[in-house]
Amino acid sequence: MWLAETEIWLDISTFCNAACPQCHRTNVNGLGKVDWLPLEQWSLETFKKAFPNPARHKEYTICGTWGDPMMNKDILPILKYITSNSNSTIIIDTNGSIRDEQFWWEVGVAGGSQLEVVFCVDGITQEMHSRYRRKTELDKVLNHMLEYSNTNARTTASTIVFKHNESYLKDITKLVKEHGATNHKIIYTDRFAACPPFNKLEFRFSNEEGVQEILEPSSVLSEPGSRVAERIRL
Repeated sequence: MWLAETEIWLDISTFCNAACPQCHRTNVNGLGKVDWLPLEQWSLETFKKAFPNPARHKEYTICGTWGDPMMNKDILPILKYITSNSNSTIIIDTNGSIRDEQFWWEVGVAGGSQLEVVFCVDGITQEMHSRYRRKTELDKVLNHMLEYSNTNARTTASTIVFKHNESYLKDITKLVKEHGATNHKIIYTDRFAACPPFNKLEFRFSNEEGVQEILEPSSVLSEPGSRVAERIRL
């Protein structure tokens, strides 16, 4: 009986179209993939072998720790396999700029009310958004989110707060609401660690052209009682 309450957290792809500087898979020297991470993805058959009875688990969080789940070639059949064989909840985190609007409509239809997709929106302009969310297109993310939101699936937007976008959070909330989001998750990153090449005040990295850049944490973190994250219902 306890198995029905199990919450599964897994990666199904180490492929990613983005190059976010603080991501675990990103090399801070040039923003390529770290050398030690192999490029792999789960097939539908692999997923079935790992989870022969999807209904035994309450929730599947398919995260993007090592790659974007939507880069997986079998993501649609995997979704259909879970929803056809269980009432389990599915949560997918994605940068949202992959593929086209037809694909995102199909994702929403395949997941239905069991699915929540969390789209990353980190600014109100392409420049602001891609300051962190490298190699992604804001307009694509918003269009994909809007198309997906026309299905029965749940739509959430997520924003990582840095110094460069902290003054625009209300504007980002308005933007994602206009493009179908019903929740806005605001995250204050904990990846400004006190160890080289990072520190609590800045995150240094070299971009694709070898130019040194800096990310600075949100000033909110220094305020007493500040929250690590908040979720706004729209």
